Amino acid sequence: MATRGSSEQPGSGLLKILDTNYGLIGPTLERIGAFVVMWATFELDLERALWRLTGEEPDGKVPTTDAVPVSRLIARFRETGVKLEGEDWQSLVNLLCDTAGYLAEYRNAIAHGRLLPARVGGGLLLNAAWHGERRKRSPVTAHIDERLVGIMLDALYELLIVMQVVASGDTAPNLDRRILGRKQMLQRARSGAGEVRHLTEAVNSEKY
Repeated sequence: MATRGSSEQPGSGLLKILDTNYGLIGPTLERIGAFVVMWATFELDLERALWRLTGEEPDGKVPTTDAVPVSRLIARFRETGVKLEGEDWQSLVNLLCDTAGYLAEYRNAIAHGRLLPARVGGGLLLNAAWHGERRKRSPVTAHIDERLVGIMLDALYELLIVMQVVASGDTAPNLDRRILGRKQMLQRARSGAGEVRHLTEAVNSEKY
């Protein structure tokens, strides 16, 4: 443990363990930190977007979105969003919600999962039945390396751009070209996020 006058920087002990035992080095940890921090921003923007889509005025009262799991907020956004007219908009809503669902599961595994040692492949595993117990939710693995977390960061970047405009734009979202023009980018985001989220299944598949 570092003591006063030690040449080691604060936090270096745990960082060494993450590197040696789990294969997590600086650039990867930076991306994980950025993902977790910016995911919180996305959740706030998602809440504000729902207020706008539903016409809810939260001032002075507890909003209907308060303390609601993000998975339910995503589902509510999909249900509410597709009611607006426009095939491009409706397609974009589904792309956004599919991508958000992948990222939410990945984020939950990072935030609440158990780190796996590098010798067994690393990553984080959520809802594991280590002792033969039964879990209400299926296991979720977050595969971690600089490239994979980067793919999820890129997907989150696209969600943030769109959701911020939905939440605070001055044009109806289903008519806003700033949103509709990002359909192709969201398609790539969904593809990349889905591949990373379901990498375990892909590795175990005969088609991989």
